[in-house]
Amino acid sequence: MRVDRQIEFEAQDDAEAIQVARERLGREAVILSSRLVKRGGFLGLFRRKALWVTAGLLDEDPAEIAKENRERLFAFQQLLDVKRAVTGQPLAQPPAREPFGGRPVAVLESQPPVPPVPSPSPLDQAQALSSYASASRGSDPQIQAQVDEIRDALSRVLQRMDRPGEAPDRLAAASSDPDYQKLLRSEVDPEVASRLLEEFHREPGENLAAWLAGRIPVLAADPWNALGGKRIMFVGPTGVGKTTSIAKIAAIHSLWEGRKVVLVTADTYRIAAVEQLRTYAKILGIPLEVAFDPQELEGILTKHRNADLVLLDTAGRSHKDAKRMDELKGLHEIFCPDAVHLVLASNLKYRDMLDVIDRMGVVPLKSILFTKMDETSTFGPLLNVVEDFDLPLSFFTVGQNVPNDIEVARGDRLAGLVVGGDRLGDC
Repeated sequence: MRVDRQIEFEAQDDAEAIQVARERLGREAVILSSRLVKRGGFLGLFRRKALWVTAGLLDEDPAEIAKENRERLFAFQQLLDVKRAVTGQPLAQPPAREPFGGRPVAVLESQPPVPPVPSPSPLDQAQALSSYASASRGSDPQIQAQVDEIRDALSRVLQRMDRPGEAPDRLAAASSDPDYQKLLRSEVDPEVASRLLEEFHREPGENLAAWLAGRIPVLAADPWNALGGKRIMFVGPTGVGKTTSIAKIAAIHSLWEGRKVVLVTADTYRIAAVEQLRTYAKILGIPLEVAFDPQELEGILTKHRNADLVLLDTAGRSHKDAKRMDELKGLHEIFCPDAVHLVLASNLKYRDMLDVIDRMGVVPLKSILFTKMDETSTFGPLLNVVEDFDLPLSFFTVGQNVPNDIEVARGDRLAGLVVGGDRLGDC
């Protein structure tokens, strides 16, 4: 895409930025960039925050279209190479890492034509969803109970971490235990490590890694049941690999299992998010729908009511953005997912993971999907989350390659990485 027309202006927040862009440029306007600035004040005091926004209209660039076609052909070639490996035909090059414990991905020799996906046009989601978000608060006692459970667990964890000087005596007793030191080197929280070892030593004869594996909850042992249903919502902050993970899951179920998969994105603020999913949808030969408001989301669900699997990608805005969290609640109310997967990057500090859980816990979370496991060497924070919150694990991702770098979460896999006996490349 190339910018056909461009304007700059100041806005109070994202919602106003989108509204102004549409008023001045039309419905097809998109936000190209925004940065926080400070205005006004007196002697450097009482300055207000605002956004300096660049918006524009996009036009298709022939050179970029050609590049996209080349990338698409390359992606198809990789998938066809995997298919040839399955059928015994010679490979053009060795296939990438196989997903889900070594089962290869099959692909059809030909793909059905994909209808053109309309370019995203921004809409003030904050206004469109506010009524739904307000209506959803406390409307379902079961949902509210699930949300409160996460809140209660988070409160207990934060209280524990904020009282380092009040650690129980068992921490001192465990300090000489080699297993305790091993867990600490993996950045397992000292309180969590001592509690685990106290329980572990009540069952002599057990191997620590094997014992830990039995404690780590997973959603299921197979890729279908690990999703938790047919209508799946993914939430998480910016930059954790949420969109790529969704593409991997879509590829597995559309190409390997032959299911009718639909991709839906509600992230209409970021151009890259829609374009990334658009590219994957073209490669996979599956529809991509863009939901600009709740009414459109309802229409999309009606249109694809016969789909085997609907995957919803939500806006990956900062988890500290309260307005976006209200939007998240509104989307949950309309989408009515069978499961909500929280996407967390494995290389986050545990404190940052807690902050994400705090913000994203406004909707009932069913499981955790850990990404970027290839970008960390310490897996203790993942175990901390498992121990502190009653949330099973669904998937692990170990790279950017679509669709191969994903696997169903396994307790023995994480336990081996935490204890230190296993390496990430081990099956």
